[in-house]
Amino acid sequence: MKKKLAIIFSFLLLVSSAMMIYWYVGGMREASADLERATGEAKKTGSKETVVKIYFANKKMNPGQADCQGVFPVLRTVANDLIVKRRAIEEILLGPTAEETEQGYYSAIPDKNEVINYREKIKQEAGQAPYAGEEVGIRSVKILSGALYIDFSKEIMAYGGDACRAETIRAQLSETAKQFPKISWANVSVEGVENALRP
Repeated sequence: MKKKLAIIFSFLLLVSSAMMIYWYVGGMREASADLERATGEAKKTGSKETVVKIYFANKKMNPGQADCQGVFPVLRTVANDLIVKRRAIEEILLGPTAEETEQGYYSAIPDKNEVINYREKIKQEAGQAPYAGEEVGIRSVKILSGALYIDFSKEIMAYGGDACRAETIRAQLSETAKQFPKISWANVSVEGVENALRP
């Protein structure tokens, strides 16, 4: 009986893993094809805008965030200027659209409600608020030695210290950054403090 249950469990695990890989690869291919078409059209028309991929987590493609680094692309049109990389990161902070939310997309970066609730919670527990703001802000974005260095305001700490969520945030930022030439990863700091975003 135990052997049968073990076989059934192994089979279900295999099927669920295969489905996750199918959703992930399919989403990546679709977004890449859309990006190529949109970029080609922008070049033909001499547009001052460009299409970029923005990465979010997805409840349907990665149920329960089983893979903490599982993130999936959606497309955004942004100004094609000297701060296009910052604009891409800003789009992550804006979060998914209503339609994308219905499709299962969400951001691991704390939204305004989370930031406020966490601030008040810590204030009640410790007698002092950990920060004053109500939203996560970008302090700076720069490129150095193949990395996109992103410095956030303290409000990002409203993610609460969850290890998996911290990995998801880093994955969203790194995958979004890697689409740009000569960038292979994203370095995240909080008000100048390195490695602050960790479990």
